Amino acid sequence: MTVTETGVSGGAASGTAIRSERAMATRSERLTRALLAKSVMMAAAGVGVALGTGSAAWKGLEHQARLASARIGLADQPPPRKDGVHLPDGRFRRADSVPRQLDRLRLVMLGDSSSAGFGAADEDNLPGVMLARTLAGQLYRPVQLFTHAVVGTGAADLSRQADEALRDNPDVVVIIVGPNDVRDRVSPVQSVRELADVVALLRAQDITVVVGTCPDLGIITPIPAPLRQLAGHWSRSLATRQEQAVRRAGGLAVPIGRLVSPGFVGHPELFAPDLFHPSGAGYARAVAVLAPAVLTLIGAPPAQGPGWATGPERSRTAG
Repeated sequence: MTVTETGVSGGAASGTAIRSERAMATRSERLTRALLAKSVMMAAAGVGVALGTGSAAWKGLEHQARLASARIGLADQPPPRKDGVHLPDGRFRRADSVPRQLDRLRLVMLGDSSSAGFGAADEDNLPGVMLARTLAGQLYRPVQLFTHAVVGTGAADLSRQADEALRDNPDVVVIIVGPNDVRDRVSPVQSVRELADVVALLRAQDITVVVGTCPDLGIITPIPAPLRQLAGHWSRSLATRQEQAVRRAGGLAVPIGRLVSPGFVGHPELFAPDLFHPSGAGYARAVAVLAPAVLTLIGAPPAQGPGWATGPERSRTAG
């Protein structure tokens, strides 16, 4: 439920600023309509609310959708980046500053804002950076990070991102996707199929694939109840479908909604200022369950890992 980023230069003329404000208002209205339409679809499917378009319940949900869109806000700048080579001792080097023959693990991040790290205060708190550092330290091997995740996208963009990623010759691909498909009323069947197709494509080339399934949107306090409960139901349902499809495609699904999202309740420090995206501390919670999954698949299991289940995948490193 993020919004694609835009940017206006600091020296833009007043006319440009006015157009930007109008564009942001229009996108806010789109987010409001999407939240409302999704809630109605879920209610009609029997989630537990019966609505008529002229009823007080409908008007209440419409008001809640507008409140949620205003509170969550808009992503007007992309997150920071720190792609390059992360060394086992914690140092960072630009990719063009290390010898080509240096043995390294190539890690790619695909997906939406949760994978790109929107909400992190600085580049050191990006999920990809924290994951690369963790892997480098555990493996005592340099890890080169490539980020192709894009804020505001859904599963439909994964194919394009994967095409870009394949040029990097990745060893490991981590995907986090789902909330924007809930926002945009994408059919869960379509969303899951697009995710599974990319997992299968990558696995066909013997690339290790770990997918963090859709977070539980039921914990997002800027979305008022009962709209929050409806969003939570939809996101949990999508996550279950993702987990099953990823396993069938040969990847490993890490249930972020079950392992990570509950720990955010009552901990505002785990959220960014918009109270929707994670903060750096929040992303660290996700990395804590993603890293053991990656290590297990590449043949270097941690001493103790979380309760996720592995799929039939075998990584190129593990043979």
